[in-house]
Amino acid sequence: MRRYLSILLGSLIIGLSYNIFFVPYNLVPSGLLGLGSLFNQAYFITPAIFIACANLIFLIIALPVLGQEHTERYLLTSLLIPLVIFASQNIYKVIYFKNMELIIIAVAGAIICGYGYSIIYKEGASVSGFEAIQDIFNKGRKNPNRYLSNIIELTIVVLTAIIFNLELSIYSLIIITIVTYMTTKTKIGISSNKSFFIITSKEKEIKDYLLNDLKYDFTEFNVKGGFTNRKSKIIMSVIDTKDYYKLKEGIAIIDPSAFISIIDNYESINKNVTINAKN
Repeated sequence: MRRYLSILLGSLIIGLSYNIFFVPYNLVPSGLLGLGSLFNQAYFITPAIFIACANLIFLIIALPVLGQEHTERYLLTSLLIPLVIFASQNIYKVIYFKNMELIIIAVAGAIICGYGYSIIYKEGASVSGFEAIQDIFNKGRKNPNRYLSNIIELTIVVLTAIIFNLELSIYSLIIITIVTYMTTKTKIGISSNKSFFIITSKEKEIKDYLLNDLKYDFTEFNVKGGFTNRKSKIIMSVIDTKDYYKLKEGIAIIDPSAFISIIDNYESINKNVTINAKN
C-alpha cells in the first residue's frame, strides 16, 4: 500500500508542477511531458491526451518484448500522470506567477518535478511508457546506454527553439538537466561517504590517526606494483563526507608523498565488519 501511495504522490507532484510551472509559460520539460507541450503548440493537441495515447502505444509495444512483469513498472504512472495533468489543466487560473523571473519559475518547476520523479523511482517504478522503449532498445545489450533518451531530449531542445524561440530552448535545457540530475541521484544514491585507498611509508602514523583522532576503522590489502613488482599495503577506510578534508589534509601532513585514491561511496553495509579477527 505504501508503494502505491508513494507512486500516487509522485504522479501528483509531476502532473501539478507541469500545469503550474511549465504549460502557462511555454516552458518545455523532458520526455513525454515536453513532447506533449510541443504537440500542443504545433497541433493544438491536449497534452494529457497526447501523453496518455503515447504511453498506451509504448506499453503495447513493450508488452511482448519485455514481458508482463517488466511492463507493469510503467503502467500505473502512465495512467496517473496524464490523468492528473488533465484534471488540473486549469490550475494556472488560480496559481500564476505574474511578476516572477522566468528562470526562477523554470528552476523551481524542474526541482519540484524532479522530486516527483525521485519518489517514483525510489519505489522501483518508471515515470512513463517512453522508458519502456529505452529498455527495449537496451534489451540484450551487455552495456546498456541512454543514447535513445539523449537523442529525444536533444530533439526536444531543438524543436523548442524552432516552435517557440532560442531563449525558451535554453530554459528547456536547464529543466532537462536538473530533472535528469535529480533522477540519476535517486537511482544511484547521494554520496554520504568517501572511500580512501592509501599507500604510505608511514603506515603506523596514519593508522593511529584514523583510529584515535578520526575514530574510523580500516582494512588492509596486500598488493604488488604492476611495473616494479614491489610489494606494499593499501589502507582502505570508509569515512563520513564531513571528515573528507580532515583525513585528506591529515595524510598530507603525516606523509606528503603518500598515494591517495578517493571515490564516492553511495552506500556501505556492515561498515564495522572485522576480517580475520583474532580471538
